[in-house]
Amino acid sequence: MFMLSINTGIDLSDLLNLKVKDVKNKLYLNIDKNKSIPLNNNLIELINLVVLKRKLNEYLFLSTSGKKLHRASVFYAFKNVCTELGLSAKYSVASWRKTFAYHYYVKYKDLSYLQWLFNQTNIESALKYIDVAENMNLRYREGVGL
Repeated sequence: MFMLSINTGIDLSDLLNLKVKDVKNKLYLNIDKNKSIPLNNNLIELINLVVLKRKLNEYLFLSTSGKKLHRASVFYAFKNVCTELGLSAKYSVASWRKTFAYHYYVKYKDLSYLQWLFNQTNIESALKYIDVAENMNLRYREGVGL
């Protein structure tokens, strides 16, 4: 779950609703009618291992009792892991998406994609979400002449 989130930026509620049929032998995850998120080769390999002997209609992420995981369970489990590792209390499941967003931004500087992925209304919201203080006035590229 963690790997899928930090590599795609998919929201926890969307992750928890995924079924095996949504990920098995797929190159993209279809989150809703408008969003197809590409999977990298490492994720495809990991997914193939996880779903190897699973039924297509099963939820991808199950509790120990074999039922669909709930958001609160994931939240508390992650908080416990962070506590055991001595990490700051500021980390949460939302940090997974922010991790993806930050690294995506650093690599591609593509705020419009992040704005679209996170359903944000403007570029400034996307920058604030990933905790980047960049002055957009400085993004002008010299040499642009038409």
